Amino acid sequence: MLRTIPWCEEKLGFEIPDGSFLWEATPRDLPGAEDEVAEILEALSHPIDSPTLEELVAEKAPQKAIGEKMVAVVVDDNTRVTPGEKLLVPMIRRLCAEGICLENITVIFALGSHRAMTEAEMRKKIGDWAYENVKTVNHGYDDPAMLKDLGHTSQGTKVVINRVFCEADIRLCIGNIIPQFIAGWSGGAKMIQPGISGKDTTAQVHLNGSLDWPKRLGNPENNIRHDMEEIARIAGLDFIVNTVLNLKNEIVKVVAGNLVTAHRKGVEYARKVYEIEIPKRADIVIAGTYPANKDMWQADKGLAAAVLMVKPQKTVIWCPPCTEGVSPEHPVLLEMRDKAPKEVYDMCMRDEIQDKVGASAHIMIGVMRSMAHVIVYSPGVTRAEAESMGFEYADSIEDAIASAFAKEGKAAKVGVLTHGADMAPVVAEERI
Repeated sequence: MLRTIPWCEEKLGFEIPDGSFLWEATPRDLPGAEDEVAEILEALSHPIDSPTLEELVAEKAPQKAIGEKMVAVVVDDNTRVTPGEKLLVPMIRRLCAEGICLENITVIFALGSHRAMTEAEMRKKIGDWAYENVKTVNHGYDDPAMLKDLGHTSQGTKVVINRVFCEADIRLCIGNIIPQFIAGWSGGAKMIQPGISGKDTTAQVHLNGSLDWPKRLGNPENNIRHDMEEIARIAGLDFIVNTVLNLKNEIVKVVAGNLVTAHRKGVEYARKVYEIEIPKRADIVIAGTYPANKDMWQADKGLAAAVLMVKPQKTVIWCPPCTEGVSPEHPVLLEMRDKAPKEVYDMCMRDEIQDKVGASAHIMIGVMRSMAHVIVYSPGVTRAEAESMGFEYADSIEDAIASAFAKEGKAAKVGVLTHGADMAPVVAEERI
């Protein structure tokens, strides 16, 4: 039986022995909105539990003339598929129609701890017109001059946020909603944390969710999401615009307004696309990581879904393209090799690791490694790198499948996970 999974802009094909195929899990390809522009404008005109953009322009910083008011709009980076240009341009036009000056609008790219975007990447994300008419800045999570300390959350998390955002009069965020194994779902407040937070804030939040992340994937009501939302409120986030997309990256739904209630309404729609039920766990899961292709730092989202869909201690074939290697921004992923998650966590607590953000990903990947035997097939990762992290390595997808069947037996049943980074799995036989 020939199956395929997305592989960057192409497909990775492989054969599964007859009688071994159990299920394929893929997001539901719902139809896109009949009129994307109308969908966006409807959301902007009728925000959820929030003033409109026009009302925010009038209400915020009343001591200033409208032409003097500063606006910051946070947009995610090129590792995300959010249609930034489609959302940003109508927002800018509405702001300007109320008297906001183009030169007073700044787009902040929410890099989290990712590398800075190039000019070409920024233009592609927000379009030539926006790039040429408003200010743009790459967030620097480890640049003290770019950050502002705002205190702590009720959970004790230090709140350090991009200074340009904090000092703006009107603060907006654009994002997309997909499953996420730390926060439950992306979107909403996640654009602030980790999007434009300082490294200490991001490290603390990620470490807090690192050892017990499996209970959060697909659940928006969890302590990490709530901490992120408190961070966003302290930072002064006024308004979000979030999309739900289908497999063609067409807009299915747009929600706008309050950072919590609008986000949860968006999650309701996102569940229809990304929450997928399988009848039972498989002996072998072949896991694609699309669209998280860049490196292992991104692709661990696909592994997270896979280990929740395979029988305990059975085999996952993890297939991240890793076009930029293991993790250029976080070499600690390799430096910690195959250390146990709790050991790395304790090292962080003792301040023995400088890059705690990177270490948190190592911890989470270590938890995944403890849940299943993982075979890595990735042209962007070497055998030495994979084996140093405690994984089996395969030179081809065919070799990986052969090795998995050698371990699990000829009667093993196989599940295929196509878009691993965009999946909230539900196992039917485990429902309470």
